[in-house]
Amino acid sequence: MSVKDTSKDLESSAAPAASTNRREVLIALGVGMTVPLFGCGGGGGSPAAASAPPSSPPPPPPPPPPTLDITPTVTFDAAATTGLTTNYAYLTGSSAVNPAFTFSGAAPSLITRFGPTSPRVNMVSAVNSNADTNAPGTVYTTFYHTGTMLDVMQYGLSDNVVVYINDTFVARYGLAFASGTAQGGGANTITLASSSSTVSGYYNQYYVRIVGGTGALNEAKQVTSYDGTTFIATVDSAWTTPTDSTTQYVIQEGTQPFVLDGLTGLVKYLHFRWNVSGQRKITIEQGIFAGVSSDGTIAPAPLLATMPFMAIGDSFWEGDAGPNNTANLIDIFAAAMNWQTINLGKGGTGFIGTVPTRLNFQDQIAPPAESWRVLPTGTGGTYTISVVLNGVTSTTTPLAFNAAQTAIQSALNALANVASAGGTFVVARGDLSTPLVLVGHGISGATLSVDGSQMTGGTISVLGAYLGDVAENVPTDSTGNALPFFLLVSGSGNDTSNTDAQVQAAASYVAQQIVSRFPTAKTIFVGVLGDCGANSSLIGASDISRNAAIAAAAALLPMINGKVPFIDTYAAGLGMPKIINGLGTVANPQAGTNSNLKSITLPGHPTGAGAEFLANWLVPKAQSLTG
Repeated sequence: MSVKDTSKDLESSAAPAASTNRREVLIALGVGMTVPLFGCGGGGGSPAAASAPPSSPPPPPPPPPPTLDITPTVTFDAAATTGLTTNYAYLTGSSAVNPAFTFSGAAPSLITRFGPTSPRVNMVSAVNSNADTNAPGTVYTTFYHTGTMLDVMQYGLSDNVVVYINDTFVARYGLAFASGTAQGGGANTITLASSSSTVSGYYNQYYVRIVGGTGALNEAKQVTSYDGTTFIATVDSAWTTPTDSTTQYVIQEGTQPFVLDGLTGLVKYLHFRWNVSGQRKITIEQGIFAGVSSDGTIAPAPLLATMPFMAIGDSFWEGDAGPNNTANLIDIFAAAMNWQTINLGKGGTGFIGTVPTRLNFQDQIAPPAESWRVLPTGTGGTYTISVVLNGVTSTTTPLAFNAAQTAIQSALNALANVASAGGTFVVARGDLSTPLVLVGHGISGATLSVDGSQMTGGTISVLGAYLGDVAENVPTDSTGNALPFFLLVSGSGNDTSNTDAQVQAAASYVAQQIVSRFPTAKTIFVGVLGDCGANSSLIGASDISRNAAIAAAAALLPMINGKVPFIDTYAAGLGMPKIINGLGTVANPQAGTNSNLKSITLPGHPTGAGAEFLANWLVPKAQSLTG
C-alpha cells in the first residue's frame, strides 16, 4: 500500500467555476434542475431571436442531473482499489493528524497516533482519553467526499463500525455473532449448523449473510422466525439463489457485508460505491480510524453539533446490543439533544460492579491519586513492577512482555505490602501497545516504578498519573479554561449484587467528586435502564429502592433549572410495566410486555427498536431538565 496523503479543495479546477459550483450545490441538496443553468425564459429576446423562422422550435432544455444517491452498495475484501487517492488518518512524516478529516469523540489533543509500527503509525485513536481503546464510538471521523468511489481502510480492532451519510444512519459493521455451514435450505429458509442454539427464536431479528458455497455472496436477510428443534431459520424475503447444504453463512447484528478480523492486525477495505458523483458528508464511528481512499475530494466537514456531551454507562451506552441495525442508543439520544458525543460507556460496568480489564464509574470519573498509566512496548523478555507503601517495597514476580491485564492485576494484588494494607489493584486497557491503566485502592501514598531491563525489543515506562476518563476530556478554550459540558451517568444492572446502601455510597462519592473536580459540568443521573437479571416485567419494590438510592446521590449535584438532575426510570410506580425489561423477548414474547424491544441472545439488552425506544423515552425527560 503506497503512501499518498492529500487534502484537495472542494472545487475542481478542471471545469468552469460558475457551472460547476451551481451544479454541485444542486446535487448536494438533492434538487433536480428543470431549467438550463444558462439563459432566461419568456420575453426580452434579441432582434435576431425575434426574426427566427417560426418553423425552428427552440432547443429542448438539457435533462436534469440524476438525483444524488445517499446509500451506497458495499463490499468488503483485502484488495485495495487501484487508481484511488489515499488519505491516511495520521500523516506519515508529520506530527499532526490529517487535516482532511474532522475528528471528535475525545478531547482533540488526545486523538493521536495509535502506535509506532506500520500500519498503526497511520491510524488515530483516543488511547489516552478512554479506558477502553476498542470501545465503539471512541473516535468519530467526519469529512466531505465528492465522487463515486470510497474505500474505508479497516484494521481488525473495533467491536463495530457505524457509518452515517449526510448525518443519517446508514449501517453498522462488525463482528460475527455465529457462523457455520448450512445443513440445508430453501427459497426463503436456511437450516443452520447442528451446533446452533436449540432455543426457538434465538436468532430472531438477526441477519444471515452468505459468505461462501451456494448463494449470492454477501447477500443478507433478516431472520423472522427460528425453530430450535429443526435449526431452520426463515428469512424476510426469498434468496436470490436458494440456500443448500454447501452454503456458508454468518449471523450478525445488521446488514453489514463483512466481519472484522479481530486483533489480527490485517488491513482490509470496506468499498463504498455510488451511482452518481456528488458531495456527501461521511461520518465513521469506531475505535480506531485508519483512513480512506477515494476517486474524489476529501475535505473536513462540520460536526453535527457543538455542545460537548459525555456519557458514563454500561453496555447499553457503549453500543453493544442484540439484533441491531440502527444507530447506537447514545447517538440517537445525543442527536435529538443537539449534543456532540464523547462515549465513555463500558460494557459490564456500574457504580461498583465491573468485569476484568474495565473500570467502574468511580474510577472512570474520580480515580484515587494512586493511579498510573504504564506503557509496555517490548517484543520479548520480562519486566517487574515495584510498589513502595509505608516505607516497604514489594516487587512482582517477572511478568511476560505481553502479560494479560488479569495476570498483571493478580501479580500486583499478591504483593505483600498491598495485601497487608488490605489494598487492591485494577488493571485496564493495555491492548496492542497502548498504555495500561493501573488503579490502586486502599494504598494511599503508594508510589510505583517498573524495571524493564530484562525486556527485549522495547521498554516499559510509567507515563504519568491516570486522572480518569472525564478529566481527560473536559473541553477547554484556547487558553485552557474549562468550558461547559453535559455529563450523563446512568444506573446499571451490573450493580445488582450490591446493596442499595452500597450503590448510594458509590453514587454519592461520584456526585461529590464531580462537583469538586468538574465545576463546568451539567450532570444528570439516570436510573437503571436495564437489568440483565430481571425476573419480572413489572416494577418491584427493589427496583424503586435502587433508583431512590441513585436519586439520593443525584441530590448532591447542582440543580438544573431548580430541579434535582435525576431521571427516574421507575417513576411509573410499583406494579407498572418496566420500560424495556421483563420476561418477554423477541424470541419468547409474552402478553403485556414490549417483547420486540428486548433480545434473547443478550438478556436485558435492547434490540435496534429497543435502542430507539429508550432514546426517545429519555429525550423529553432530559429536555425537561435542561430547558
